[in-house]
Amino acid sequence: MATSTGETTSLTHKEVNVAAESPEEEDTDDEEDIDDEDDTDDEVASTPLLQISQSRQKQSRKREEKSDKNQPKRVKKHNIMKINIDDFSEETLRSIEVWYKDELDPQDIFGDNEVTKQFSKPIKKQLMSSDVDKDQCRLMLSKEQVKEKMLPFLEESEDPVKGVDVSVYGPDGAVQKMKFKIWNGDKTPVLTSGWKQFVADYGLVMTSDFIIVWMFRHIKTRNICFAIANNSFPLKKKSSR
Repeated sequence: MATSTGETTSLTHKEVNVAAESPEEEDTDDEEDIDDEDDTDDEVASTPLLQISQSRQKQSRKREEKSDKNQPKRVKKHNIMKINIDDFSEETLRSIEVWYKDELDPQDIFGDNEVTKQFSKPIKKQLMSSDVDKDQCRLMLSKEQVKEKMLPFLEESEDPVKGVDVSVYGPDGAVQKMKFKIWNGDKTPVLTSGWKQFVADYGLVMTSDFIIVWMFRHIKTRNICFAIANNSFPLKKKSSR
């Protein structure tokens, strides 16, 4: 499988690295007691990446309320990624916006026709503390985006509530075994049983790392697989007083 040479899937992390995990620790599939996160997977007070000023947003909402007064309620948009803009400089925010809007072709990274010819639409997200915490051992994905973009790839015999064994391709083409599950309690989709090792192998960290996730069916084995690419953005330097 080909490895990307572009910045979008760079594995270089100049500031931080995740320490190697202890071999005695094992991943767990147990469901956790977590707060019900919204579909943008945000864990911090955040502002839309593609934002306008708050005053203009308020004016726009007022106009919409007047015009839509007698209209059916609008469906919530689930594909807008939110981030905490205070974490990044204006220049970095512009770079993140370009990354978010870029329609990356996964074949440019994982371009091997012997693996698949069809990927799902991507899910993009910023990694949060719960995604890299070694005690939680799972990647949480957007409920609505998984329902829209990934569940149609599953066959009737593949039940994500019970758990589906999957192969996950990293940015360098290396493959790790994981489990794709939808927790029965709050219907949260997760990648687990191997995700912790994936975080350690690629030095993924919260806040500065952003990932793109695709699902596909292997052209030979016919098993469900995932492909994950990542990009790291520098955090804003804190001013010293």
